[in-house]
Amino acid sequence: MIRVGFVEGVWIVGVIDELRLPVGETNRKPILVDTKTRVKAKPPAVPQQRNGRLQLMCYRYLWDNLVADDLPSKQFFDWFSLDPNHILSDEIKMSTADSGFPAETLGELVKYFRNACKVLAPADDQLLLRYELQQDNSLLGEDQFAYDIGWLKTKIQHCLEFWTGERESGYVPEEERWKCRFCQFASVCPSPSPIDSF
Repeated sequence: MIRVGFVEGVWIVGVIDELRLPVGETNRKPILVDTKTRVKAKPPAVPQQRNGRLQLMCYRYLWDNLVADDLPSKQFFDWFSLDPNHILSDEIKMSTADSGFPAETLGELVKYFRNACKVLAPADDQLLLRYELQQDNSLLGEDQFAYDIGWLKTKIQHCLEFWTGERESGYVPEEERWKCRFCQFASVCPSPSPIDSF
């Protein structure tokens, strides 16, 4: 399920892998699930787990904003250079009509989308990361954790400071310097640890 949202003045787009609806419980809030695949049959390192948690918490934040009807349509069309009056293709019109949303234009489709989101329940506070082996999709493990809006907003603010030019980039911590092997800027990076040491 694609999610798009306006977070602290920046558009974020993501795809939620799975929504689980509790069966036979009074809690009707969907549980957001993200599945990460692994090449090796071992659990991810702590930094990778932290990044997975951050991503899933962002999805939760986007979900809740859409449910609260917090999608600024005009900014959406402007940012993505979209024309709300653009006539949809016949295939899209047929598909949306079959889904109960007989939209003719992109603006109408977004309106239907916003109205549909308003009737959804906010997501559950528990989030679930699943790790599967790429080779055969066997389950390697699960990480269920609680949504932490304070931690998330701190992380988002830290990223935005870099993206908006308010702070310089930083080096990865010493214990995470293995990431430098995969960085396209490693050969020109003034990191305190030379790339040759990896």
